[in-house]
Amino acid sequence: MMLSIGDKVKVHYTGKYSDGKVFDSTAAKEPIEFTIGDEMMISGFEKAVMTMSEGDRLTVKLKASEAYGEIDTDLFVEVNRADVFGDKKIKKGDSIQAPTDDGVMMFKVHKVNDKTVILDGNSELAGKNLIFDIELINVIKESGEFGSFEDEFNEGSEFDIDEEFDVGEL
Repeated sequence: MMLSIGDKVKVHYTGKYSDGKVFDSTAAKEPIEFTIGDEMMISGFEKAVMTMSEGDRLTVKLKASEAYGEIDTDLFVEVNRADVFGDKKIKKGDSIQAPTDDGVMMFKVHKVNDKTVILDGNSELAGKNLIFDIELINVIKESGEFGSFEDEFNEGSEFDIDEEFDVGEL
């Protein structure tokens, strides 16, 4: 069975750097559910899952461009240290949340000097080739917006409406 955009799936996965070090896994947790095409998962991951059938296990190597993208230099922001941080001690590698025009965004402190701080808004996984071990647990069949009524109706089942009503009363 070939999967397609709109299919809802349940998967277990382990994400690793190219050196094999694990950065994320669902192994000790519940599998994740997502709908293919909803962009909840990175594109290379979704494409790999679309080639699978229930019960399949697959190891896929993704280039940075298929995973979290290349490092985007536009996501480096230089700010005035005193204006933004005041007397707060900060160091390279610290994580901070900052308001942006698009809402709150996570940044890593990239560089600090006496007057300025350079913040990096890229994902920690940007610019990295990644490996994913994926197991497709199952494809989730939705019963539709109307639940079992829709299923019965589509199968041609007969049904009775017990109450009469005037559409104008609704």
